[in-house]
Amino acid sequence: MQAAPDHRKHVRLFEKWESRQKVILFADVVGSARLFKTDDDEVIRAWLSFVEYLKERLLPDHQGRLVKTMGDGILAEIADATEAVRFAMRLSSELEQVNSHLPPDHRLLVRIGIDTGDVITTGDDDLYGSHVNIAARLMALARPGEIVASAGVRDALASELDAEFEDMGDCHLKNVAELVRAFRVHPVGTHPNIVPMLRSEDLFPTIAVIPFTPRSRSRDHYALGEVLAEELIVALSRSTELSVISRLSTTGFRHRNTSLPEISRTLKADFVLSGAYSGDEKRVILDVELADARSGRVIWSDRLSEEVPALLSDTSAIYQFAKNCQAAIIRSEVQRALSRPMQTLDAYSLLMSAIGLIYRLSRRHFEYAAQMLDELISRSSSQPATALAWKAKWHVLAVQQGWTASPGRETALALNCTQTALDLDPTNVTALVSEGFALTNLAHQLDKAERRYNMALEYNPNYPMGRLLRGTLYAFRGQGDEAMRDTELALHLSPIDPYRYFYLSLAASACIAAENYERALELADRSLRSNRAHTSTLRAKAVAEMRLGKSSEAQKTVRELLERQPGLTVSDWLKNSPSAPFQIGKDFAETLSLAGLPP
Repeated sequence: MQAAPDHRKHVRLFEKWESRQKVILFADVVGSARLFKTDDDEVIRAWLSFVEYLKERLLPDHQGRLVKTMGDGILAEIADATEAVRFAMRLSSELEQVNSHLPPDHRLLVRIGIDTGDVITTGDDDLYGSHVNIAARLMALARPGEIVASAGVRDALASELDAEFEDMGDCHLKNVAELVRAFRVHPVGTHPNIVPMLRSEDLFPTIAVIPFTPRSRSRDHYALGEVLAEELIVALSRSTELSVISRLSTTGFRHRNTSLPEISRTLKADFVLSGAYSGDEKRVILDVELADARSGRVIWSDRLSEEVPALLSDTSAIYQFAKNCQAAIIRSEVQRALSRPMQTLDAYSLLMSAIGLIYRLSRRHFEYAAQMLDELISRSSSQPATALAWKAKWHVLAVQQGWTASPGRETALALNCTQTALDLDPTNVTALVSEGFALTNLAHQLDKAERRYNMALEYNPNYPMGRLLRGTLYAFRGQGDEAMRDTELALHLSPIDPYRYFYLSLAASACIAAENYERALELADRSLRSNRAHTSTLRAKAVAEMRLGKSSEAQKTVRELLERQPGLTVSDWLKNSPSAPFQIGKDFAETLSLAGLPP
């Protein structure tokens, strides 16, 4: 009689376990069944030797460990997403050295999947949990030699600084209940950069403010550095003689040991402001230095010591700091910032999270962002203007993505948000731009929208979103030169913004208005590499392709558009487009029809 299985061993393994946030990486050899069945065991020896090299050298170099091998594959855990991606790229690169000693038909090609999240580590150091499964399924999506990562990994890295990401959309993964947003990961420089087409008179001295570094490594202190940097950016942006890089672009350099020349080269900045701070929730001491990026020389330094509650409620100290910084660059005064910060760090984090979820353009995340903004608005006791402005933008994007059954209702809600925000703070730049966005895209009141954009840019000439959306308004009217001027300047002011796909998309539409179809297609393609869910980008791409004589490509793009927005017709587009009354809108509609969009 066969003895009953002994489960005590498995019980002992789970007697000691812990849940930790880790980055999980799966890699396996493509076609291993064929390669490892050859009479010559040279391939097997090469692979096993390479795995040992990974274990002893490569993984420790990247703060990782080999969890286990599976014959033709490995499972590894790594401390953070940046190191995981660097390891994956290095793995692929160094495997090429191994392949140089193997016959061409015996080359070892791996595919890699990466996810991040909470995993369970047991007594035998194995890993369990849904993120382990997702990493394995992402690996299955990869083609030979490719790396595929989740949105969580993408969000943890700085796009175009750590890697380039190609959006694969929401993917069905085996044994995973919810859709998973997946991205192909490419080395930086794989695809050519989009360089803004600026005229010399648009190029003012450019300053980048790097989020300040806490002297304490406690995670509780990280958000304050972002808040201080944001307030200095807002103050500096009031100048009519400075170009100020957006905070969402500079945040990629947070807590990095990056050289001044590399920061300057990546952000196209002439001056870089950086620093470190100490303190707690009561008081902060911030030491900063301003460097000339061309010479590397520090041209100004100062110390700010303030009580945190006063600093967040009264902008006078930040204004004086910004004024001294500007004086060192162009010897003139900076105007006082009128916008107010969110009242607490928690509120700031809530707003930033909502913005990130909005621009993913995943419907599930999009709806959650609305809940976060509603919570923030209800909690704001004195100045919810910025949160209301973002909620208005949310309503506009809901219509543009086709995620509402009542565009008229969304129009009313959007304008109610901006009007309430402007009643609270008539000079709130974000609210002015959001109202212009709603008036343009939902109410189709372009003259009134232009006045809102102009007012916003009087208060803040370097507000990238204001430039972008005013340029788009010009494009709707067929004012191509003006449209390109504003949208190209917006690209310059926000060079590595994590939501750059939105800037690239609207800049593509501006180029169509200017009849620069090659540039329009270049911008649209680059936008879609980052986010394929933005339907207006697909429309712009189809029109650019059609007008360049690429009819088969345009028809393929329209088919993808209809997959994203089923039931869309030319008449529906004309009904909802602000450009419909203008000749450019009629021509755009005709081109979409020729490309295969149903009438």
